[in-house]
Amino acid sequence: MQIRSFLLKFIVVLNFIFFLSCESTEYNQSEKLTYDQSIKTENKINSLQGEKGNNTLVKNDVISKDSEKLVIGLMLPLTGEHYRIGTTLLNAAQLALEKTNENNISFKVIDTGNDDKWIENFYKLTNQNIELIIGPVFSEKVKKIQNIIEERKINLITFSNNSLLEKTNLFVYGVTLEDEIKTLLDYSNTKNLKSFSVILPENEYGKKIKFEIEKYSINQNKMNFNYQFYNPNNPDFYNISKTVSDYEERKLQLEEKIIELESKNNEESKNELKKLKKLDTLGELDFEAIMILTQSFNELSKLSSILPYYDIDPKNIQYIGNSVWNNDLSLKEPGLNGGYFTSMNINKIKSFEEEYIQYFGHKPHKLGTLSYDLVGLIARLYKEKNQYFINDLYSKSGFIGINGWFRFETDGKVRRKLNIYKILNKKFVIK
Repeated sequence: MQIRSFLLKFIVVLNFIFFLSCESTEYNQSEKLTYDQSIKTENKINSLQGEKGNNTLVKNDVISKDSEKLVIGLMLPLTGEHYRIGTTLLNAAQLALEKTNENNISFKVIDTGNDDKWIENFYKLTNQNIELIIGPVFSEKVKKIQNIIEERKINLITFSNNSLLEKTNLFVYGVTLEDEIKTLLDYSNTKNLKSFSVILPENEYGKKIKFEIEKYSINQNKMNFNYQFYNPNNPDFYNISKTVSDYEERKLQLEEKIIELESKNNEESKNELKKLKKLDTLGELDFEAIMILTQSFNELSKLSSILPYYDIDPKNIQYIGNSVWNNDLSLKEPGLNGGYFTSMNINKIKSFEEEYIQYFGHKPHKLGTLSYDLVGLIARLYKEKNQYFINDLYSKSGFIGINGWFRFETDGKVRRKLNIYKILNKKFVIK
């Protein structure tokens, strides 16, 4: 009955609209797959396996080399700290094959969560007839095999968003900071915003954001940026907010002005005093917009609560953010109302999440849509030609998936067009 129910779900699934129009999926937690397992999705689901009530779509059948037509290597963290990410990416990849009804693609899977074995297994994988390797997820893993990729001219697509890894044959498929920052600043330019305060974590992430902002501003001389860094391990957001707002100096200005007006003791000064005593500070801020570019929603929530307390009023100052803002909890933060941020298509991602939950019983990790889009694209291209070449990815018009438009380039870049969303009346509104 369970299998029949699962098959019925597949029958009623939304159509898999692909290129130009691709849809993606996200991932799950469970199966621990080892290097020499070859997994192939077919029209029928042979088994459902899972842990703790969370199903993973995995086939029992092992494909012989003679019957394989296209073999893809998957390098994912299926054990260890990040196993939920890896199993979701695996689920999303297999779901993409199901929805394209592609029976002639199989996966060779390496568990990058196994530090003792994964590089050894990667060597073995490169000696087989592998057309393409997808993964790893994290930059440090990619760096450990970068020389091998270059020497053997292996085509690898990593889920990392570190644009410094980009090279011929090594594609960075994650949403890069370059894409996020360019999208934000292009939109800000249309709003004629010129002066910005930028709050960043004092780490590699923050440094990369500053680098991308400075790179963008080279051709935008009228844009000015002032940076405030916080310690992500022990942040003092009260102090950061006071510094950004120049709170102490502006408070002193208010106190001095009050003393001056009190000394005049006339009707005009008394009326002005009534107004000033309702304020905490005096004087204009030296920026029109504030960019809050944190790595976690918790940090964002704290800052959005504290900044208005120090007279950085979202009604007067434009709040700007990154994809961390794409969280339903953002709608409950009064300080973020009216702010805008970058994100992939929120509605498509939510549809994907709902569909994924139907199959696997829990919410997928946000990276799952990347795997779904990518494997779905490869499956579609392979189905059309009954063969796969890396050059098939270099379409000038690009492709459209759940994550929006993207295009592979020969230098390893994957260009993307992100959306701008504004928070208005507890809703995400696309601009």
